[in-house]
Amino acid sequence: LTARACRAGIKAMGLKLWPAREEIAAPSTTAVTIPENLTTKQIHAAARDSFGVTLSAGRHETYDKLIRIGHMGPMAEPIYAVAAVTVFGSAMRQLGIAADIGAGVEAALAEIANKT
Repeated sequence: LTARACRAGIKAMGLKLWPAREEIAAPSTTAVTIPENLTTKQIHAAARDSFGVTLSAGRHETYDKLIRIGHMGPMAEPIYAVAAVTVFGSAMRQLGIAADIGAGVEAALAEIANKT
């Protein structure tokens, strides 16, 4: 549920998920494609400096190509998807990328309310 809510929020903000199809996405992580001209370091700094949140980077060949939002342990609670969508969207806006944070939050909340 948390992963579905996070992915719904990311897409509703107008951002792109990394997996080619959601059916193959990991249930414990949402991987988001980093928009062109941005780096992992920029996104990390925006999220950490403004909100105290650390997002995970891609590894090896996916570094600077994707950001990972984890849904494990305490972070598997669905409400954390709303926080992650808000922080990621806010970081994108700070870095000049259009992100409809309100639409993202609404989509995540709708997914949580649906619970199917």
